[in-house]
Parts: sequence; C-alpha cells; structure tokens
Amino acid sequence: MKDIKMIVCDLDGTLLRDDKQISMANIHAIRECRKRGLLFGIASGRPIDPILTLMKEWGIQDDVDFVLGMNGGMYYDCHTKKKEEYYLLDGEIMKEIMDHFKGMDVRFFIFDGSTRYVNYSDEETRRKALLYHEIEVETDMYALCERPHNKLIIACDPSYMPVVEAHGKQYKNPACVCFKTAPDLFEYVDPRINKSFGVQKMCEHLGYSMKQVLAFGDTSNDVEMLRDAGIGVWMVNGTEDAKAVCDAVTCSNQEDGVACYLKEHIL
Repeated sequence: MKDIKMIVCDLDGTLLRDDKQISMANIHAIRECRKRGLLFGIASGRPIDPILTLMKEWGIQDDVDFVLGMNGGMYYDCHTKKKEEYYLLDGEIMKEIMDHFKGMDVRFFIFDGSTRYVNYSDEETRRKALLYHEIEVETDMYALCERPHNKLIIACDPSYMPVVEAHGKQYKNPACVCFKTAPDLFEYVDPRINKSFGVQKMCEHLGYSMKQVLAFGDTSNDVEMLRDAGIGVWMVNGTEDAKAVCDAVTCSNQEDGVACYLKEHIL
C-alpha cells in the first residue's frame, strides 16, 4: 500500500449509508489517512454544487481535496476552487433519447448547477430534490436541449428499471453511452465520460498516476474507475458488473465498508 497516494470514493451505496449520511467511522478513517499524507476525493454521478453544500452538512468540507461530479464529467479542486467540465452531450441526441422513451412511465432530468429540470414535478418530487440540495423545476425539456448538457437522466420506479434498462440499450448511437447509476436512475453521457476519465484528469492536475489511486465503488457507473485504479474496492452491496473488475471486496455501505478497508489495509 506504500504506493497509494490518494483515495477516491463514490457516494451513494459506498461512502453514504442508505439514509444518505456518512458514518463517523468513515469520517475518522478518512481523516487518519489524510494525516498520513493521502489525498481524499469524491467521485459521484451527482452535480458538483449540491455535493459541496452537503459536504458542509456532513462536516467533511475540510477533509475533501477534490470532487468529481456528473460521472467524471466535472472536476472541482477544493483548494484552488477551480472547476472544469468535459464533453457535454449534444442536445439533439437528448431529444432523440426522450423520443425513444415516449409513452413509458419515466421522468427526464437535466441538471444545470443545482437546478434539476424535469418534465414532471409535484410536491413529493420537489421534496426529494431538496434532500439532495437540488431545486426541481418543471419545464419544456425539448426547449432545454437547444444547447448541450452534461447528461440526460431517466428516472423510474425501481421495479420498472429492468424494462427501462433493456429499452434504453436499444437506442444505438456512437455519440453516447448509457448505464444504470441507482435502482431508479438510468443515464446517458458522452462515450468519453466515466469516473475513470475524471480520476485521470485529477491525477494529471495533481501529478500522480492511476496506479497510485485507491478507489471505492459499488455499481455500474463505478466500473471503469474500479478497473483502472491501482486498487479498486467493491462494496458487497454492489452490482456484479462492478465486482467483476475489482481487486478487493469490503463490507457494505451500511457496515462502514470504506472505514473497514482503510483500517485494515492503510491504517
């Protein structure tokens, strides 16, 4: 483990418990690793601005060196406050995808900062958005696609996800890729965008290599990051595609899996 210089951690299903909070065990393990000179960063499918707000609520704003948002499509340096974004998804492609899902029981999300634009909104969906420090606005999604965005998100009931996932993969376009990021979320991004791409950009900024990265993740949008990191650690609550590429396994997000691995192998 002496070659590991930084830790990169997914949020939902990994660092966060199911109640979307970070345990003190995880926080203490991260702080001890940073005392030993390791950098710590977050790699999430969420937009960056709400993550920065939540970091203050979680009490970890001083423990995070960098944040990757939008599945690696955005990078934020917590020390310099510099933000970058990469390879947006063309608006015409997003229109085609929404047409592909026409008539199905789904909602569409497009993010702009902390604002979550949707084709359907009610009191309950707005309440859930606020839990993530996002503002939900119902709008004409096709009009919004007059310019490119980081990604298009398809939201559905978890029981409907197998249908959504199978149907989504029938849309063939070399200018985008799709994958499930949560039991109720299916997303489309530019094919060059994934968390591994974002971590590599971070390494370029900080002067490290991917082989010096210890990464934690649980599901499909973590696959490239777990595969390409020096050590990829899969949460036992995760999906089989992520497990297939990992180097090690730790206990679940409900059992402080990140802290368990760090205590045993780093601390």
